[in-house]
Amino acid sequence: MMSDKKLEKIEKILGKETVQSFEASSKEDLETSIITAESAMKQAQEELESNPKYQQIKEDLKALSAGLKEVKKRQNAVIQFALHLLEEKGQQ
Repeated sequence: MMSDKKLEKIEKILGKETVQSFEASSKEDLETSIITAESAMKQAQEELESNPKYQQIKEDLKALSAGLKEVKKRQNAVIQFALHLLEEKGQQ
C-alpha cells in the first residue's frame, strides 16, 4: 500500500481532474492506463537514445566524470578495507 505522503505527491503531479478520472475508472481501464503509460515512457526513452546530440553529451559526460569515478572507487575501497581490518582487530 502506498503511503499518504507519496499518494499526495502523485495526486499533485496528476492534477485533480486526472485523479478523479482514475478513481472513476474500471479495473480494465486502469490496466490499460498502466500499459499506455509504460509504452509512452519506453518510446520517450528510445527517442532520447536515438538522438545524436544526446549520445554525444552522454559520451562527453562519461569522459569528464571518469576521473571522479575512479577516485571514488579507490577511496571507497580504502574505506571498506580499513573498516574490515578494524573489525578484525576488534576496534570497531
